[in-house]
Amino acid sequence: MTSMKKRFIYVIDTPTESKELLIRENELIENADGELDCPLDKILSRYHMEWNDLFQMNAASVSLMAEDISERKVIRSISFENLHYHNNTKEVC
Repeated sequence: MTSMKKRFIYVIDTPTESKELLIRENELIENADGELDCPLDKILSRYHMEWNDLFQMNAASVSLMAEDISERKVIRSISFENLHYHNNTKEVC
């Protein structure tokens, strides 16, 4: 039986699909609270995407997840329900 090493991904959920963005080990950081984190901007950039793309996809949420052979665990999730993107300033509010 092959064992699967734990991997970290961002999952973008839209009304019609789910898209996974793989996070490399060197992109993970430990934040001030001692929790694993990864700057979403950095991963979006590697996939040639920006915040605006998430809004154009009608993303409902973006979740940072840890995954191994037996389970998938949400570390953090961002709901887009009440977020608005101002393209002229490139700010998310």
